[in-house]
Formats: sequence, C-alpha cells, structure tokens
Amino acid sequence: MQSPRKWSQNPGGMYHITARAIRRWTLFEDYRDKDRYLLILQETQLKYPFKLHAFCLMKNHVHLLIEVLDHQPSIFMKEINYRYARYFNSRHNFKGHLFEGRFYADPITTISKFLNTTRYIHLNPYKAMAVQQAENYKWSSYPYLVKSLECAILYKDKTLSHFPHPSEENYKHFVEELKWSEKEEGNEKKVLN
Repeated sequence: MQSPRKWSQNPGGMYHITARAIRRWTLFEDYRDKDRYLLILQETQLKYPFKLHAFCLMKNHVHLLIEVLDHQPSIFMKEINYRYARYFNSRHNFKGHLFEGRFYADPITTISKFLNTTRYIHLNPYKAMAVQQAENYKWSSYPYLVKSLECAILYKDKTLSHFPHPSEENYKHFVEELKWSEKEEGNEKKVLN
C-alpha cells in the first residue's frame, strides 16, 4: 500500500497534476467524454474550491495546474477521477480501473516554474501533433487565455499578470517562442546529420 502524500498545508500551494489512463489506453473517446470531464471538474471545483490556472485534456491523459485553497489535491482529485471513471465505464461498457494508479503531482514553487509549466501544458497538443496551432485545441485552457474567451473554471489572472499589455498577445509569444526554438533546433540537427 502506498504511503499518504505530504501536501503543503498552506493555501496557495500549487501543483502540476497529471492523471493517465491505465496502460495508456484512451481516456476520452470523443468530445462528449471531454465535455463530461470538464463538467465534473467544474462541479468538483464548486464543492472543493481550488484555482485552476491551466488544463489540457489529451487522448490518454490530463494536465491540470491547480492552486490549493482549503482542500488538499487528493480530496478533489479522488472525486474527479472516481466520478469520471464511473461515467466512462458506464458509457463505454468498460470494467475495471480507468486511471493508472494515483495521479502525479509536481509542486510548483517558483514563478518561473509556474510559467514554464503553463507553456508545457499548452504546447502538449501541438507536440502530440493533435493540432498544428496550439491555440486551436479547444480542450485546453490556451485558447481561453490568448483569445480572451470566457471559461468558468479557469483563473487567468495569475498567468496573464506576468506579461505586459497586451498580456494575452505577450503570453502567446512566450508560449510560441519555445515551439519555434525547438523547431529551429530540430532543423539544425537535420542539417548537421
């Protein structure tokens, strides 16, 4: 049996949470599954308040960047994963565990790590080749941040406050510059080989 995790007891503790499907199977078959996950996330956020700074739903895993308010992540992640697994198993006639063990939680302790984690989360669909433009992936918080769209579950202020006006455009530049630097680095490697 796994030992209990040691969480920061202070409100304001932040974590990059990743939850994966067992054996990297599919966690979301279609948009209805993703919509349901986001609804469960919203309902759980109302029950156990936390700030959601970034999210991305991929085919076989989920990224959440959360800030703790009153409840430890294990409390609300148990609720989210349990409710989604029940829904998924019922809808898709699946039996057994849906998630691979317990979720992974990486503490975010600096502003630099916070911003780089948001960038990592938002580039995930692009790197997985799910889209050519990360801002067009609707199952991520990225389009809500850079296109000034409303999202009831997302807390945008902390991310955007670190960028000068126009903050949405400057945040997009911050995210995209890594994409282009990696692309250039890849092209350099091809030329050298």
